[in-house]
Amino acid sequence: MLDECFGIIANGLETTTPAFECIGETICFLGSPLAFPLIFCFDNGGERDPPGGGWDISMLEAPMRRPLTCCCSTILAPCGQWYLRRQVLGGDLSKYKLWQGYHDGPHCMARFCPGAPITIRAGTYGEERCPHLFLCLEVSVLGGICSPCCAFNISRNMIREERGLQEDPTEIRQNKCIDFFSELASYCTCMAGCLRCASCLVGCFAPEDMEGAQECSEEGRRASSACFQIASTCWRGIGSVKLIAMGCMTAQILHELEKGTYNAPSGSTNATSPSKMEMERD
Repeated sequence: MLDECFGIIANGLETTTPAFECIGETICFLGSPLAFPLIFCFDNGGERDPPGGGWDISMLEAPMRRPLTCCCSTILAPCGQWYLRRQVLGGDLSKYKLWQGYHDGPHCMARFCPGAPITIRAGTYGEERCPHLFLCLEVSVLGGICSPCCAFNISRNMIREERGLQEDPTEIRQNKCIDFFSELASYCTCMAGCLRCASCLVGCFAPEDMEGAQECSEEGRRASSACFQIASTCWRGIGSVKLIAMGCMTAQILHELEKGTYNAPSGSTNATSPSKMEMERD
């Protein structure tokens, strides 16, 4: 009886898995910069006051106005973000603090257990003695694979808060696109993990003479691989979209800085206290 149940499940997986495999193979090209046009499938939040969020040039204009800056910031993301933060601070790195205080507070285990790692306190690590080194670490290492993105978000928020700017319409599209595909990728990853664990358990504990159970285990692993492939494509596409958008917005910010007088934050803080930001892991 149990073997028959496993056989039915195996037949169901055998029917649906080819569809998942087909989807994974079809969308594989989206795990690249070719995914960027997908942001235009999402709305830009409607009309804003001031138009365009108040930026002197739009995010889409920036690559045409500053193509070299855009390309370099995309290809050499850590270097581009080091230069951007330096410019946002008015060229004075004595004002630098780790993530400019935006990520201060408990993270990881410290959120649940006071005193456990990690609690960030900007300005307490000796940044003033070697700000260049600390900034290099921030844009390349301290945020893991997302270090350039974390550093960019800090610089972006600093100038937006200082100048009262809002999100660019294309930036809104990009954020909505990333949120949608991040959620999709998370569901696919969770499904793949559950299928893989279940198939392994069935394969390990079911007797070898239960053909239905063994077939169910094999089809489960196949379905899991297909889900992982879809999730991997989504994550790669998200990374590509974020990297291209970051290059465009870096050029936009540098143009904004050159447009007029910019009062760089004094003492590594903004005119208002920096709002706490979650570490970005997309």
